Amino acid sequence: MYIALIILTILIILVVIIYNTMLSKKNKMLKAYSSLDVMLKKRYDLIPNIVETVKGYKDYEANTLNKITSIRSKADECKNVEDMNKVALEYKDFMSDIDLLCENYPDLRASENFMHLQKILNEVEEQISAARRTYNAHVENYNTYISFIPINLFALLFGFKKYEFFEMSEEEKNTKVTVGDFNEKE
Repeated sequence: MYIALIILTILIILVVIIYNTMLSKKNKMLKAYSSLDVMLKKRYDLIPNIVETVKGYKDYEANTLNKITSIRSKADECKNVEDMNKVALEYKDFMSDIDLLCENYPDLRASENFMHLQKILNEVEEQISAARRTYNAHVENYNTYISFIPINLFALLFGFKKYEFFEMSEEEKNTKVTVGDFNEKE
């Protein structure tokens, strides 16, 4: 009788430890996701500043302004990694439009405001890259943990599911944004 009670107590303690560990790993991953989301939103908040600087050099088409508004709205509405990837690709396309404008207006590149914005954008891109790596490391850690036997049974029982990595599209991987030249390709 005492042996059964001891075994039951050990099992309950083990289940609590496993559950708390899964929850802790999931929360760390969600915190990393939140940090990544903040960095992406920071990136999209820079767009209006770039536009204001660029406006002095060219009459902007309504279509471009609508595109900027659309990208920012979509960034605010991202609910998962897949949505973030789609908005990141749209952002890349927008920056290609800025590249073309820079080629047509060389004075724009020499503008102190524009150069400052490019520097800030480069810093934000580096922060996004670091946030992606952190998020993906936590996803890998969490997914690996809930895949272990017998933990995978508890994960299934408690509704813990695997999460997707935040990966760049092939197009985004082939584009490099640097200070001084928005049009550099790897």
